[in-house]
Amino acid sequence: MRVLAATWDMPGHFNPLVPLCWALRAAGHEVVVVSNPGLVPAIVQAGLPALPAGDPAFDSYAVLREQLAARSWRPVPPADTAATGTANTAGTAGGPAGAGGTDGSAAARPSAGESAGGDAGGSADHTRRRLHGFRVATRSALAQADDVAAFARHWRPDLVLFEPVAFVGPLVGKLCGVPAVRVLWSVDFTGPMARFEADVVGDLLDRFGLERLDVNGDLTLDPCPPELQYDLDLPRRRFRFVPYNGASVLPAGLEPPTGLPRVCVTWGTSQERLGFDRMMIAPRAVEALAGLKAEVVVAVTDGQRAAFDPLPDNVLRIGRMPLDTLLRDCDLLVQQGGAGGTMTALINGVPQLVVPHMPDEIFHGRQVERGGVGRCLPGAEATVEALRGQITAVLDDPSYRDTARRLREDMLALPTPAQLVPELEELARAGVRSGA
Repeated sequence: MRVLAATWDMPGHFNPLVPLCWALRAAGHEVVVVSNPGLVPAIVQAGLPALPAGDPAFDSYAVLREQLAARSWRPVPPADTAATGTANTAGTAGGPAGAGGTDGSAAARPSAGESAGGDAGGSADHTRRRLHGFRVATRSALAQADDVAAFARHWRPDLVLFEPVAFVGPLVGKLCGVPAVRVLWSVDFTGPMARFEADVVGDLLDRFGLERLDVNGDLTLDPCPPELQYDLDLPRRRFRFVPYNGASVLPAGLEPPTGLPRVCVTWGTSQERLGFDRMMIAPRAVEALAGLKAEVVVAVTDGQRAAFDPLPDNVLRIGRMPLDTLLRDCDLLVQQGGAGGTMTALINGVPQLVVPHMPDEIFHGRQVERGGVGRCLPGAEATVEALRGQITAVLDDPSYRDTARRLREDMLALPTPAQLVPELEELARAGVRSGA
């Protein structure tokens, strides 16, 4: 079986595909990963064949920065709002991830006992305003489309995998008449966008003379616990999340747990690459932890390291470290709300404090809170005192730990990527025509 895996040119979008691609290759299938050329080093680093498609100069981060500048969107730093106590946690409606309004609200599936209100995507007008970020993904797809379509017609894939905003995935499925399978990163805040396919992928439809394109594909593979997931009516198969945090080296001689709570602080890289490095709250979180009886490990890039000087005495390690390995001995993750961090904490049974600025981060923070596995503190309110209070509240309340551990057990009971392979083989044999 030949499998084409499609991704936007951002590592956080690609990484969740890697374990499933590995599983398919280990089962003897051919796998090729397609993306804009800028992502090729990350694909090759993951040990997978890469197909660079489109202009080598294309960079989704650069396009996103241009879009944000044109719309005067900037998150509000805590220093700007601490005095008044006001908060603007998401900036202008339809922020860069295309997933949230001015308050990041959405009619998501709440925790048990609440009503979802019957509309997982919010009002049509509100959802349409959130499409701007998805149009950046459309530009990525347009940049790739001609090269990918030509390759697919020659190579003839039997199955397409795609992350939720890699719109060339369902496009190839449509053009080749093969199943297209959407692989979620985490919370499915992209699903409702299918209602506005003409707004999202209209240019792709025009270029290839298509009347419609189902951007959700034929099947959704979902690693997110139902307690955090949106209740959308889509063909869906749950499977186990397997962390892949990119190339990593295990920290030598990291101290074993001593009995004190161990807190991991990390902040991803997207804000830095978007020019919002001043929004990194992680140094303030480490400062808040300095006054607590806790051990601290800080997982950051080399470029972020200098922002943490001087370090408090209770910091055990700081630097590049694999999050999955660190969290196995941790009692709390403090993070910005990225999909990778959120899911890696969940599979390790670790409570979270999410401190979001960007709309997709706010979505994750809201769902973490609703699922009972942590708290969400808007970035604009994240003073040292507020952070210390929220950290203490999570560490002192055993219900967060108990819920996180229960969800971990539920996730571990799901089929692994390797166990999904026979189902994908059967789907390919059935010859479902994507978007038909």
